Amino acid sequence: MSHDLMIEICEEPDHAILRLCGRLSLRTVPRVREAAVKSLFGTGRVLIDLSRLCSPHPTFVTVFPAALEVAGGWPSARLVLFGANAATRTMLRFTRILDTVPLAADLPSARALLEQRPPHVRRHRDLLLHNTAPAAARLLVRESCALWSVPQAVREIAELVSSELVSNAVEHAHSSSRLTLTCTSSRLSISVRDYRPGPIPRPGPINIDALRGRGLHLVAALAHTWGANQNPDGKTIWANISLDSR
Repeated sequence: MSHDLMIEICEEPDHAILRLCGRLSLRTVPRVREAAVKSLFGTGRVLIDLSRLCSPHPTFVTVFPAALEVAGGWPSARLVLFGANAATRTMLRFTRILDTVPLAADLPSARALLEQRPPHVRRHRDLLLHNTAPAAARLLVRESCALWSVPQAVREIAELVSSELVSNAVEHAHSSSRLTLTCTSSRLSISVRDYRPGPIPRPGPINIDALRGRGLHLVAALAHTWGANQNPDGKTIWANISLDSR
């Protein structure tokens, strides 16, 4: 046993089972993440047995959705948890982990959940401070929308919105950025986080003679809802697009 946690890996023909025995901690989380990501890249389908896991701190269970995102997210990477005790189940629900990583009662149920789409599917991409970043954002939108069967009209709106938000990070924040896409049964959410502290931008009056400077007006017009959050080292601008957008 290392740092009070053992990880047993069982390779099945079309999936892997990781059995965690002990305690998640600041020291053991990286080992769990590494094992989960490696198995997800290997088989694309991983079940994690929590039945012998001591009730973990809410901070540490974020390792499960983080590993899933690193491996590319659903449907190319599929991750299901099972066997959690009552305390761990409650904590997983409270932290919203189960939005993206389903939880089953036992191994047979977990295998069945591998075939089902989670309530939320998510992908992200870190983009450099470079004039090619908006094009990379559009590419991630196209790839993700194809995987998630998002309607064409929504995809086109999402490409425009993501391109404008990433352009703002490059041209105004002068920062690299992280683009995150989240899809539910009713909406596609786009968020772009930059890494330059400063005030949250607001759409100003439109200068009809200007060639640029209309990005947030476009986002506000296309998105169902949008907003911005302040971070200690930057800001995040987000937009929600309804899947029945026309």
